[in-house]
Amino acid sequence: MMEVEKMREWFLIALMVSLCFTGQVVAEEEETDPFISAGLNLVALRNDSLDSNQDGVTDAIRVVVVLNSTEQWIDLTLTLIGEHSGFNVHEEVFMSFEDQENASLTYDSWAEGEHRIILEISDADGRLLKSINIGTFDLSPALAVPSTKLVLSGSEIMQTGDSCEITRNFIDETGPRWNFEGTRSIVGAPFKVLDSDNVLDCSNWPAGTYIITETYQNGLGQTTSDTLELVIVNKPPPHFTIDVEGNDALAGTPCTVTHVQATGEDHESYTKDWTITPSIGMIANSSTLDCSKWESGVYKILLTVVNDEEISTTGGVMLVRMPSPELESEDAPVLSRGSETDTSTVGLWGIGALSLVLAIAVFVLMMRGPEDDQLEGSMLNEIGEPDSEGLPTHLDENGMLWRRHDGGEVDWWDRASLMWKRW
Repeated sequence: MMEVEKMREWFLIALMVSLCFTGQVVAEEEETDPFISAGLNLVALRNDSLDSNQDGVTDAIRVVVVLNSTEQWIDLTLTLIGEHSGFNVHEEVFMSFEDQENASLTYDSWAEGEHRIILEISDADGRLLKSINIGTFDLSPALAVPSTKLVLSGSEIMQTGDSCEITRNFIDETGPRWNFEGTRSIVGAPFKVLDSDNVLDCSNWPAGTYIITETYQNGLGQTTSDTLELVIVNKPPPHFTIDVEGNDALAGTPCTVTHVQATGEDHESYTKDWTITPSIGMIANSSTLDCSKWESGVYKILLTVVNDEEISTTGGVMLVRMPSPELESEDAPVLSRGSETDTSTVGLWGIGALSLVLAIAVFVLMMRGPEDDQLEGSMLNEIGEPDSEGLPTHLDENGMLWRRHDGGEVDWWDRASLMWKRW
């Protein structure tokens, strides 16, 4: 019995001693733990797995925390840190309360793979009070990862000046979310492109083969790129004809020279440059010329049509305007009035005298020598027709023979003198 009482005494002594040490450890823990020293107590902590886009895969973690404070009022900052592939992102919540308060923080995954999540609690001065390891989770992206797409409005092979636009579709929800914006760059365009240029006008690009590539990388190491190939060929030169109404007609009668564009082409905005020889003065940029008031003669008409890309085509025609019966000139050809021609006795004697002169001339020609044959040969060919000396000739509807020089000058054949006369 004495032994039992003695053992009980030793047990009580040991218990008292242990209680003394326990109180000292608790006191030391309270002094060294800033969370406890701040009068805070973690009442509850919970995390929930979320599927924000309803695709059946976890892509976010929600952390709910309940805190109790013995202080009258306290200001705290709760920071949820997500770590993946060496990059850290933060979600913060500020708390100001007394007694007890709860807070909820959600971490949205920004990449495929494992994410380690940590909750940090700091005071108003930014001093870390407590760090809690929430765990490691295998997550799919909850946010749209960087993506760029170049969309062409028009065909892949087009002509210069055709309607052409390139739309730059771009998205990045991860970088800007945590201030990790990246830079966009585009190469292959003939002109400088700014980040703000969401639509590129390629209708004014010169002909060529273009490989347009846009790339993007944000501060989280995420990259994306897209490539577009575009071929622009030179627009073919304008095709047209020149329609003439009033050719070989009398001067003063209706006359038009018209530019006629080829089927399927639109020349309304094209430049039309007319060159008339002999010159008639300034000519406007027009598709139709009024030649009714042009003087009689032979005109060389050239038309040069230039499209918007400075590609040109030149065409030409000849226009003959006959002299009016009212025209009086010694050197100009005159149309016969037929039975309306005025006659007189003097005229008959003149005709007789002229016949005598012609008879003498024929006699002289028949008596000509070899030298004369060579001289006459410059006016008449071997069969006795006017020699044009290799120049192009034209017989109009009135029987008048014309020849045209390379410089545009024209001569008419005077049957009376058997000579070419300059118009």
